[in-house]
Amino acid sequence: MPHIVIKTISGPSKKQLQQAAEQIAAIVNQTMGKPEKYISVSVEEYSFDQWEGVYNEFIKDKDNVLVKPGYTDPVTFK
Repeated sequence: MPHIVIKTISGPSKKQLQQAAEQIAAIVNQTMGKPEKYISVSVEEYSFDQWEGVYNEFIKDKDNVLVKPGYTDPVTFK
């Protein structure tokens, strides 16, 4: 605890994903006071074609999404 899931469109390198995961874990440690040994971060990559489904299931109209994206159309990103 806690476990953080990064859902993203494929593209970033493994190195970039690793760096992002490590930085997110460090921020959770700093802001929530959770020891890093208890923090896990996973990455789920999706194609552009799959993103609309991800948006509709996990982002759109969800109260637990604390930082909303700047788009409402997951196909055009407008």
